[in-house]
Amino acid sequence: PAIGTYTYCHKQMIMLKFNLAWWLLCTLCVAQASRMETASTAEWFRTAQGTSDRLTRQHDLQFSADFPSTITVLINRSVTYQTIEGFGGAFTESASYVFSKLNSTLQSQVLDMYFSEEGLRYNMARLPIGSCDFSLGVYNYDNVSKDSNLDHFSIDHDKQLIIPFIKQAIETRKKWSNSTLNIVASPWSPPYWMKQLDITYCVLGCLLCNLRDEYKATWALYFSKFISAYYAEAGIDIWGVTVQNEPGACPLDYEGMHFTPETERDFLKTYLGPQLSKDHPKLKILIYDHNKDHVVEWAKTIYTDADATKYAWGTAMHWYSGDQFDNLNTTHFLFPDKPILATEATDPREIDPKHPLWSHGEHYAHDIIGDMNNWVVGFIDWNLLLDMLGGPDHAGPKECEGPIKCGSDAMLLADAENQVVYPQVFYYYVGHISKFVSRGSVRISSSVFNSTLECTAFLTPLKQVVVVVMNTGDQPITFKLLDTSGNKQQAVKVTALAHSIQTIMYS
Repeated sequence: PAIGTYTYCHKQMIMLKFNLAWWLLCTLCVAQASRMETASTAEWFRTAQGTSDRLTRQHDLQFSADFPSTITVLINRSVTYQTIEGFGGAFTESASYVFSKLNSTLQSQVLDMYFSEEGLRYNMARLPIGSCDFSLGVYNYDNVSKDSNLDHFSIDHDKQLIIPFIKQAIETRKKWSNSTLNIVASPWSPPYWMKQLDITYCVLGCLLCNLRDEYKATWALYFSKFISAYYAEAGIDIWGVTVQNEPGACPLDYEGMHFTPETERDFLKTYLGPQLSKDHPKLKILIYDHNKDHVVEWAKTIYTDADATKYAWGTAMHWYSGDQFDNLNTTHFLFPDKPILATEATDPREIDPKHPLWSHGEHYAHDIIGDMNNWVVGFIDWNLLLDMLGGPDHAGPKECEGPIKCGSDAMLLADAENQVVYPQVFYYYVGHISKFVSRGSVRISSSVFNSTLECTAFLTPLKQVVVVVMNTGDQPITFKLLDTSGNKQQAVKVTALAHSIQTIMYS
């Protein structure tokens, strides 16, 4: 019995040692696997004042375990928000005219800078329905008075400059992407004969700058015929429309039309919504299309009306009244099923396009970061291309020295005489977001507590994390980027140069 007990205990001891060794081996393997998972790398792109960096790739960043830092950009991909639609600019007649004056090499360069895989990867655009301030003159698609059935409707005017520009942009995207160029079309004014004072401008301000009652159905039909004609005659699909560009602006010196929240609601539910849902059931209709200051009021008025809200996909807004990001947040939480899309932004023209203001880049990035962090699903800039004076436009003084109107900025300004295109600073700043945040990306949790750093972050359909950090200060700032997603934490040290923006991308 003693020998048998010894043999049994000996066997048990051997098994215990074996199990202990196996446990230690597994523990080491798990730890090593965890270190291998955590110790990933990130791609790093930077644009910085006082350097040659313009969306320039830097050395890869190596993640490690967490470490102490006084400034932290905190990322958590397990907390998600809105899905992104995309980014783009406007095919105005002015932009199309300037494009037509460039030689074929420069035209290809412009198309690639915006729509190619190597460029900003734009996947959205805005298109005026008829003339606007950035047109060569006033025009519409049916200039025959009292043509209630629009028998003389024609888009031939757009076939000269605008449609060729759009078609080349679409072809540029097709070279690398199967996703569509989603175009939002917006009217500035109906033909003069549909309006109270028989003029496209608002010569008395908002007084009488509206539709005649007898042409409300005709104006709704005008939208439908525009969409149909673009598809049938040009092969261009319109993704969405806004009811009216800047319905509260009532401009004295260019095209406009006045709506109140109540009159736009009634036009949408009685005329425009029924017409477009019948003729173009997949089309998106966006309300408002003006500044952030009154977005909550307009959303409440239209979305609380059951007969109107069923036709509205979401809200379009502009940036000209200031940040007012809290209004976007409020609008979202009141109506979470209605996306918010930024459809216009621009700064005053550059006095010296060869040496552009850095602040314009920071203005754009600040607005986009603030918008995205408050539920906005996309950002469409104003003119894709303008001349060196920020034109042409037919509103205000042409000498660009007057106090009222003096041209506008654009990401690309062209010297047609010398055949040179000058990218402006905000081309690169916007590119730090549009180039990396593809359609279908989802915003994820990001935060930083520093007066000169701003950040936002996304998870792309390919499961890549995209973090954008801007430093608006005069001094470089070193921060820790800490990703706390799930059970794993990984951190990396980054230095943001003074007046710089960086995009950091990792899996």
